Amino acid sequence: MSETRKEIQDESTPEKIVVDDTVALKAAENILSSRYGGIPRLTVTDTLREHSRNRVLRCAVEDATDGTPSSVIVKSVDGEGENAYDPDNDTRDGTTWRFYNEWAGNAFLDALNLDPPISAGLIGGDRTAGLIVLEDLGKEGKSLADWMLAEDRPALLTALRSYAASLGRLHAETIGKEAVFLQIRREIGGTETVPELPGAKMLRESVPGFRDLCALVGEMIPPQFDAEIEKIRRIVDEPGPFFAFTPGDTCPDNHRLTETPYARFFDFEFAGFAHALLTAAYIYLPFPTCWCVNRLPEEAVTMMENEYRKELSSQCPEASEDAVFFPQILAARAFWTITTLSWGKGAVEGEDDTWGISTIRQRNLLRLDNFANAAEKIGEFPALGDLSRRLAAQLRARWNLAEEMPLYPAFRETPNTQAPGDPG
Repeated sequence: MSETRKEIQDESTPEKIVVDDTVALKAAENILSSRYGGIPRLTVTDTLREHSRNRVLRCAVEDATDGTPSSVIVKSVDGEGENAYDPDNDTRDGTTWRFYNEWAGNAFLDALNLDPPISAGLIGGDRTAGLIVLEDLGKEGKSLADWMLAEDRPALLTALRSYAASLGRLHAETIGKEAVFLQIRREIGGTETVPELPGAKMLRESVPGFRDLCALVGEMIPPQFDAEIEKIRRIVDEPGPFFAFTPGDTCPDNHRLTETPYARFFDFEFAGFAHALLTAAYIYLPFPTCWCVNRLPEEAVTMMENEYRKELSSQCPEASEDAVFFPQILAARAFWTITTLSWGKGAVEGEDDTWGISTIRQRNLLRLDNFANAAEKIGEFPALGDLSRRLAAQLRARWNLAEEMPLYPAFRETPNTQAPGDPG
């Protein structure tokens, strides 16, 4: 899992370099021809994503046989320098590793034959060209992020409910199926099958940075800290019944809301099997790797929690047991709190940085407050909870930030008087 920032272009951004997509489009046309017959021709109608690692194109399909979709999504990988696409270099976190995760994740969810589906349909892929062709979910649909920026409270509550239920369904339907995912990945051409455990990675990469942050503001690390961190690592790395498929980056714009109660996810570059509640923790922090972070009212979080648990418990009964679920989800929240605080260490001494719709300092304080309150309420990780509360107080005084992170626009004071827990 990694930090993902939304790329936003403004008037000062230089014009993008024109890229020749001839080879990619030809490979995509061959995929369509193999699947549906005929000799289809693709024309780019929209560039959805473009940077040094990959390109996502919406393409109109012409000269096609009956049954061929009229529009498709082509996602191709490239990379540059040491990160250039090489189908035989499946090194973790590299360009090829991400591409194989993307392809395998879509193929895996397709193979589940869920009704309604929970991802865009995979039409096919080309290992040599480094691309996949996906069902086009359409230009007009919205994601949770769209409603987070709007002032329509009923619509946002409905979107939050769909997002949480969809995560629960995704996890429930994939529990016990890791071997299927790995087999698909190997058949595609991938070689790496033993991912690094996220808890061990956190201990090595994030805890030292978190300690440094505490030292910067003169906050002492309590004696019980190491034992609690080890407990968090053990929970994260030994998920037991909570071991499920995760896209790896379930930000509020990485799916499409539908007319059903469930969303359809995309962007599986960091997909794989891990503790399901590492993803469910996005509900609480909220959204640790995402650009669109404001504050959610407690009633909305509780509603999402209930929706998620209801779906997950269909295949994971432990999710319905408070004595099991809440310590587990708190450990996942601790994982993300420590990890994201270590990312934002530079905001302590240097200048604050705006990312999306809030600043790094606002995020740090929100996550420390949220974790401290949850640790006290659940009665777990008391040393880390108390440290989080003291650290938040120190940082508020240092930054002179008295106001809370703002609520999402739909939850701010407006003429809309509908109850926060009622989606309409």
